[in-house]
Amino acid sequence: MRPLSVTEQVVAVLEQNILDGVYSSGAKLPPERKLAEEFGVSRPSVRAALQMLVARGMVVSRHGDGHYVSVRLEEGLLNGWQELLERHEYLQNDVLDFRRSLEGVIAGLAAERRTDTDLNRLQFWLDELESAYQSGNIERQSEADVNFHQAVAEAAHNILFAHISGSLLHMLHRHTQQNLANMFGVADVKPQLMSQHRAIFEAIRAQLPHAAAAAAQGHLDFVGSCLTQEREQSHWRQRAEALAAKDLREYKGNGK
Repeated sequence: MRPLSVTEQVVAVLEQNILDGVYSSGAKLPPERKLAEEFGVSRPSVRAALQMLVARGMVVSRHGDGHYVSVRLEEGLLNGWQELLERHEYLQNDVLDFRRSLEGVIAGLAAERRTDTDLNRLQFWLDELESAYQSGNIERQSEADVNFHQAVAEAAHNILFAHISGSLLHMLHRHTQQNLANMFGVADVKPQLMSQHRAIFEAIRAQLPHAAAAAAQGHLDFVGSCLTQEREQSHWRQRAEALAAKDLREYKGNGK
């Protein structure tokens, strides 16, 4: 097998960084000059490498604005599901079932494979989540929640799981905000949610795969239960309001 050319070596490193999430979906890549300095190669070699990545669909070139990581890997896995979820509420139960299975496996692998750096990332997002709960800012809570779960997926050190998780969480980001708002309308669930995230973290830190999987699945069971309760209460409120309006119409219709 012939040795890789300089350009091919640059392509291999950049492609691996994209797959590993070092350059996230949609992120702008460093300019050619910085990449050339980082790799110790000429700018023409970097330029040729970027052109190869564009041809592969891994990178998008924007005239006058540099190169960006393609969103193809992230959006391609679940393309079209965002609109379906918005039109068909019952699909949320199917999504929770899928997440329950997926995140249980991921959390178990994370407990087996996590590094100290992974733990530091998880601790950061756990602290950020607690701070967001205290602030009452739904957007911050959603962002911290999504990033915590994605950090768990990346701690599993399986590229396919990381990309599937990233695609799913990206698609559900807006729904996560709405779900949090709905759940908080049922009861003060913040302490339970925080405790569940801590349980996932502690099991991963202690390298207990079965406990980590159970904690992740238990968390999603709780979320599903809260959302079901909220939907029922919403239905009851709508029905009560409709009956009250009917009574008022009939009362007025009788001339009273």
